[in-house]
Parts: sequence; structure tokens; C-alpha cells
Amino acid sequence: MQRTKQNKQQEATEKGYTRSDWRKIAIASVTLIPLILVVFFHVGVGSPVVVAVVTGLSIVAAAFFLSWATEALETVVAQSVALALLALVEVAPEYTFEVILAYRRQTELASASMTGANRLLLGLGWPMIFFVAYLSSRRKGRAFTEIRLDERNAPEILFLLLATLYAFVIVLKRSFSLIDSAILILMYVLYIVLALRTSRKKGQQADGEETEEDGEDDDVGVAAHTKQFTGAKKWLAIGSFLVAGAFILYAGAERFIDALLQVGRSLRVSEFILIQWIAPFLSEFPESLTAFIWASMIVLAGRGLSNLISSKLNQWTLLIAAIPIAYSVSFGHAAVVPLDSQVTDEIFLTAAQSVFGMTLLLTFRFGLWEATALAVLFLVQFFIPVEGIRLIIAWLYLALAAGFLLLNWRKVRLFKELHTVVSTRERRHT
Repeated sequence: MQRTKQNKQQEATEKGYTRSDWRKIAIASVTLIPLILVVFFHVGVGSPVVVAVVTGLSIVAAAFFLSWATEALETVVAQSVALALLALVEVAPEYTFEVILAYRRQTELASASMTGANRLLLGLGWPMIFFVAYLSSRRKGRAFTEIRLDERNAPEILFLLLATLYAFVIVLKRSFSLIDSAILILMYVLYIVLALRTSRKKGQQADGEETEEDGEDDDVGVAAHTKQFTGAKKWLAIGSFLVAGAFILYAGAERFIDALLQVGRSLRVSEFILIQWIAPFLSEFPESLTAFIWASMIVLAGRGLSNLISSKLNQWTLLIAAIPIAYSVSFGHAAVVPLDSQVTDEIFLTAAQSVFGMTLLLTFRFGLWEATALAVLFLVQFFIPVEGIRLIIAWLYLALAAGFLLLNWRKVRLFKELHTVVSTRERRHT
């Protein structure tokens, strides 16, 4: 089996990118042309719609570039560095939106983007992983009833639960501060430390024997083939993707926000709603698409869900933490971000949804009922954006979470899996 794996790696290295890979790279690269025309030659700047479309498409391309680069970096830098880079760079577009809005002191819009990104990922992204895997299994005539997580997911579930509970502290205070940023960043650092302590090198057991993780050789696409490159060729590809993604964000992110707000004013559409849903959808689409591709392979559905759980943790800690930091930098001193009633309600709803989602994961099983419940409740509050309905749904999330715990408390596996992780680590050192 190990020889087969080596043969596949050698074959990929020799062949390089496939036609499909080059097609994806070309499509993403083409978006640079209209972006350059708009930014440097001011073509079409008189039309907010043109600017919004051009910059929006380029931001999607930037997210793809950054995703390809950071996935490939897993094989060329130390694991701790890779984890940090993956956490930060893959969601760079969303961070860019947050920082720009907070620096401008448009805190309501920054909060809109943050809450929208979190609710979209959990309410639609997590269920889609299950439904894609389920439909793929039906099409292939295979049995599939649930996604099963394992002890490797325990650290991220634990710290996502802690970050979720801390969100209610922000709701009660009705403000963001640098202290909140420090606490949330500390949570993420502790998660990274625990993840590093409990992780093992891919394909190796504790005793050093080589194994093959299920589905690991099924990686496809640009990032997977970039991983197989060697030497300067790999670094050139990774560097090119990073530079392209960074350039697009630098040149296009602020222009996209301004154009989107202008379009909203002309159409008399709420700026809050536009920033809450359109910006996060564009920035998270590539990462979610990768997870959906894994889910379509069925055997990698758990990997896809794990990827989106990690993204949720990143957004629920570092993304929130970025708002008070950028806001304070704009003043030149430490400043507290005040939250009005609308923003407080939005954070409360987002935190309640997160509580429900995390409760469902405590059994380390994610099936049809769980996916349907998350999707239906998300779609109701999405299509009926009425404050009263949203508050009702928020309390319903909390009630369902309590009911699920009461009915399934014997099946809760979080602490058992954490104990397994710690015990495994101790055995490897004895």
C-alpha cells in the first residue's frame, strides 16, 4: 500500500497540473485583467454595479488562490506554522472586510459581516456537507446515514464551545474591547497548542509504522497536485498563489465594499443585509466548495465537516477579535466598540445558533436530523429577516439545545474523546 502511495506521488510530480487544474488557474487568473483595468485605468468606475461585479469576482478568485497556497504549505513548513497559516490565510478575505469596516468605525457593518459569516457557515455549510455526501451515496448505491467524527476533532469542538459561551458575555456587556480580543486570541492559541500536542504526523502511527488514512490519497485538484511538486517548482507555485491573492485583496476589497454599499443605496436595500450575506458568501465560497468536494467522496465527508468546524472556530475567535483591534488602531489608542440593540440581537442569535450546533456535535455524530434542523432554522431567519422572528428563533435554538442534551446526555463523547487524546499523547512519550 505504501508503494502504491509513493507511485501516485511520483506520477503526480511527473505530470504536474492536469488540464482541469490549468483551467481553474486560468479562470481565476483572468479576473485580474478587469480588476487591473478598474483599479489602475479607472475603466467602469462610474458604475457601482460594474465595480462590485469585477471586484467581487476577483475576491472569489483570491480566496481560491489563498486556499490552494495554504493547503500546499502543509507539506513544506513545520506543522505548527502550517496550522497558524491555514487558520489565518484561508479566511483572509473575510478578515479584510472586517478590518476595513472596523477601521472606518462602521462597527455595525463590521458586526454584520462577522455574524453573517458565522451563521452562513454553520447554518448552511455544515448541513450541505451531509446532504452532498448523502446524495452521492444514493447515486453510487452505497449506505450512508451519518458523518462520524473522532478524537482528532475534540480540541476544536471544546474550544469552539468555550468561544460560543464567551459570546454571551459580549452580548451582556453590549460592547467589544481589546480585553475581549485578548481572551479570544488566547483561546485560539490554546487550541493550537492542544491540537499540536495531540496530533501525529500524517500517515504515521505512534510507534513509527506507516499507515494510510482513509481517503487520504483521494485528494484532487490544484492544491493536491501542488503538494506533490518538489523544490523550486513547489515554492514558485505557492508564492504565485499567495502574491495573486494578496494583490487582489489589497486592490479590490475596499472598492468592493464601497461599490456594494452604493448599489444597496441605489436599490434601497439595507446596507446591513448586503454586508451580512453577500460579502461572507463570496469570501467563503472556495473553502466551502473544497469541503463539498470531499463530502462527495463520501469517505471524506468527516474531513469536510471537520474543515468547516475549524473555520467556524477561527471566525468565532480571531475574526471577532479583529474588530476591536482595528477600531482602536483607527483612534490611535485603546477604544471600546459600543454595540446597539440591533447588533446585540444579531450576536445573540449567532451565539444561540452556535450553541445548538455545538450541542449536536457533542455526540460526535452528524446525521439527517441534525443537518435538517440546522438548515431549516437558518433558512427561516434568512428569508424572514424580522427582528421578532429572529429573537424567537434564537430562543428556539437554546431550547432545542437543552432538549437535545437532556435526551442524549449519555451519548455525549467530548470528554471521553479528550481523555483518549491525552492518553494517546502520554503513551507516545512513555
